Amino acid sequence: MSGLRHGTLVAALALAVAAAPLAGQDAGAKKANDAAARETPAPITAWTPPPGLGPLTDVSDAQANEPFCCDSRELGVTLIEIGAAMVIPWYFNRHVSDDSTAVIGPDTWWANVEEGFEWDHDNFKTNMFAHPYHGGLYFNAGRSNGYNFWESAAWAWGGSFLWEMFGENNRGAINDWLATAVGGIAIGEALHRASVTVWDNEATGTERALREIGGFFINPMGGASRLFRGEMSRTGANPDDRFPASVRTNLNGGFRHVGDAGADPGTDGWVGQFELDYGNPLRDFENPFDAFTFRVQLNGGEDERIGLFQIRGGLWGTELRDSPQVRHTFRLEQLFHYINNRTTETGGSAVAASFNSHWSLSDTWGVGTRVAPTALLLWGVASEYADFTRRTYDFGTGFGLILGSDLRMNGTRIVGVDWASLVQKNLSGASGTVWQHYLITRASYPIVGRFGIGGEYWLFIRDSNYTDFPDVYRRHPEVLLYLTWDTSEGRFR
Repeated sequence: MSGLRHGTLVAALALAVAAAPLAGQDAGAKKANDAAARETPAPITAWTPPPGLGPLTDVSDAQANEPFCCDSRELGVTLIEIGAAMVIPWYFNRHVSDDSTAVIGPDTWWANVEEGFEWDHDNFKTNMFAHPYHGGLYFNAGRSNGYNFWESAAWAWGGSFLWEMFGENNRGAINDWLATAVGGIAIGEALHRASVTVWDNEATGTERALREIGGFFINPMGGASRLFRGEMSRTGANPDDRFPASVRTNLNGGFRHVGDAGADPGTDGWVGQFELDYGNPLRDFENPFDAFTFRVQLNGGEDERIGLFQIRGGLWGTELRDSPQVRHTFRLEQLFHYINNRTTETGGSAVAASFNSHWSLSDTWGVGTRVAPTALLLWGVASEYADFTRRTYDFGTGFGLILGSDLRMNGTRIVGVDWASLVQKNLSGASGTVWQHYLITRASYPIVGRFGIGGEYWLFIRDSNYTDFPDVYRRHPEVLLYLTWDTSEGRFR
């Protein structure tokens, strides 16, 4: 992948992190501390616009009755956007960076089809982050033009396949096709829903301009679709499902230390996090990703800037038990996981069968738990044998178990502990089996208004057992201390 393709995507993501907290913010709104909010992990807040916050100009009846997307699927716009998502990177590779892999034509296309797929050797952030983000563009080309979640998933698979076969003259990469499509589905739907909360069809003037720009950076394909249809400047009614029933967003900033189990003194740097808990995982099951969590971490110092990017969204769920004291639910979840720092490269796409529970201890306190057997679809993990694999990591598949529990006060997590054990059978790279273990403890406490303090301790253990090379054991601790700003109060209906 070219430098522009990766750099453009990362720049868009960074702007998305800055823009997302602007969605629907209202300093005058009040938190609704009702029983339902205390019962579930994510508080349900009530929001009504105060006087004067509505449109800067009245919406005419004719404008209000004009439909916004989409009464029907917009095939033409979808094809144009997917074409642009392929032609623009190819043009830059070919005519700006003079990349030899971009010299394509009927001969190279036929050769790719004849030779089939291989495993490629791109670096970790290209294969495990930039490719999935690009898949999100294919997904949202359909999602923003009237296609539902599953139909848009087909566009992600198709767009990725076309690039692998016809976008370059080297053989298509099976890992790229899978990572782009599967990861792109999770990233695409999460960013689609986030952008919808930012766009406000009733707003005008400066507020409207800022919302259109913010939504565009979160979801470029959705913004392009609004531009094609003339919706950026037209006023009208907002969709009924613009906001989830509940939401929580946090901004964290502070200090980070990462070590290598005594092998060196470790490194220090700043850290910034954005977290979004969208919907209620114990109640919102009607459609895929009606409830999901999104987390991105930016690292300072001598480290990768995007050090963590995680999405966990429900594909299907059902209620198992509901009473005033306890609620049990089951969710089939899609996971996207990416960690890339000076000591750890790991991540990929997975699905989990998640059993979630919440016990109400009192009107104020509650305990939540999660037990999730997990299947790794395509995973990458660091390897010391780059001379053999031509990569600093190996590809594989496998399974594992994720456990979690937290203590909440009025719906806000005060202490949380998560443990994950994953075993991966390498498919491409140094032959062998890799065990990965994560211990993640988190604590936070509100101090004044929206502000609080928090901290995390991470312990990542990798036990790599190779067939043809010496085994490797690594233990990497990480400590974070930060100030936290809860931006969720009064955000959504």
